Amino acid sequence: MLKIKNKKIMEKTHLIILSLFLTLAIIITATVITYKALTVPKSKKYVVETIEANSKGYIKVGIISDAQLPQEEKNLYGWDYATVMNGADHLIKALKYYKSQNVDMIVFNGDMVNATGDYAAYSAYNKILDYVYGEDRAEAPHIIYPMGNHEFYGGNQEHNFYKSTGLPLNTRTIVNGYSFISISNSKLEKGDEELAESNDTLADGTYNEKRIEFLKEQLAAANTEDPNKPIFVFIHMPISNIVNGGHWATPQYEEIYSILKEYPQAVVFTGHSHYCMSDERAIMQKDFTVINTGTTSYFDFDWLDNEDENEANDFPADISQKNLVFQSQGLLDKKDYMVNPQLIGIYKLEDVPDRNNVNNGYLMYVDTQSNSFTLKKVNLNTGIEFGEEFTMRSFDKSSFTRTAEKLEKGIAPTFGDAEISAESTSDGAVVSFDCACQNVPIKYYIYEIENEIGQKTYVRFFGKNYILGNDIIYTEQNKIRGLEKGKYFLHVYAVNSFNKVSDEYLTTEFTVK
Repeated sequence: MLKIKNKKIMEKTHLIILSLFLTLAIIITATVITYKALTVPKSKKYVVETIEANSKGYIKVGIISDAQLPQEEKNLYGWDYATVMNGADHLIKALKYYKSQNVDMIVFNGDMVNATGDYAAYSAYNKILDYVYGEDRAEAPHIIYPMGNHEFYGGNQEHNFYKSTGLPLNTRTIVNGYSFISISNSKLEKGDEELAESNDTLADGTYNEKRIEFLKEQLAAANTEDPNKPIFVFIHMPISNIVNGGHWATPQYEEIYSILKEYPQAVVFTGHSHYCMSDERAIMQKDFTVINTGTTSYFDFDWLDNEDENEANDFPADISQKNLVFQSQGLLDKKDYMVNPQLIGIYKLEDVPDRNNVNNGYLMYVDTQSNSFTLKKVNLNTGIEFGEEFTMRSFDKSSFTRTAEKLEKGIAPTFGDAEISAESTSDGAVVSFDCACQNVPIKYYIYEIENEIGQKTYVRFFGKNYILGNDIIYTEQNKIRGLEKGKYFLHVYAVNSFNKVSDEYLTTEFTVK
């Protein structure tokens, strides 16, 4: 047996042993803590909670989606990917606006972060909340945040979400007696291989049966408590083709739809599409009410929403589905053009003004005295409301005002006293004209370009007010490219979201020399 004669050596040895013991204890503890942090408590997966609104007589709610915050901190206040991602800056502006309105609650309807495997995007999310509301978040409103599909890009998705946000995954929040139900996307479970194969892009953006069952149970509970009150439902993936962007629906849309159709008082907010809230189809009703929450990051195109629209409008079928350039001219320089399958086409970046400046959301007032609610569309970059307010006072299907049948019977766009001009360029013209937005929102304009021998070419351009949601009168300006030398005659038609074409058109001429 080894004897330690030197007291100092003995003390030192004891310290080393103690140090090793403590280190081991810390490692073990850290391991346990990490394991627990990566395990979402069952109580946090499905939560029913009751809160009181600060407002008297009504509940004030801010609703946004699809900020897609960046992973890299250097891009916290901007994003340079294809020049379209401004989610961080836009989220700050959105939260500041909702703070100024003293909302009782904010709903982040999915895709608030973009790929979450390394926590960096959630770090941006938390920094922004701390920046607006302070680190203690004492003044922050109640937050509802169902996971979207982008929250699933990366590892430990649900664990990362809970650890970073502290929020439950699926909830019914009862505010002054009104139900707000949210369900998160989920990973596919055993037996869902066929579903994954049918839509690979949604393999981590579906709703498993437990979550669908939770939705079913909570709808029934809310209806039992008071069938005369609206029930607000928040899910990221659309559930039908009723609303614009609905063709991006979750594969389970039929099952979810069949559940919701039993509740005409259901008001369902969906995200994911990045389609414009200024579209007349952003709020639609059939068996219940469906609302597209737009985007706080960038807007996406939907040229192919209606494949037969050209035929319906009596325009030739050769109106380019890959618009804004003449494909026949071979103008496909990748430095100048954006190629993205989701955008359905090839677009010259400079021809899509303000695409990356879209930052729209809703401000909703729930009147607790009359069981009604009013929804306002807001440009969150400016704080300016746009479009018509939407109010529901009755939840009987016979009282629905925003059905496809009723809206399609609406009036066609008009130009009024609008003026047009065309300034010739080396291969086309810069066309300027007063917008046709005085009576109905304009989705796009059709340019009919005719040369001296009667040959016609057609091009479409989105309207500026469609992208940004402005109600003001302004000048449209677009560039025509790829034309040979000669004289051209131009007719411009305005088209709304239901493909109603203006009876009148603007006309001018120009010469390419």
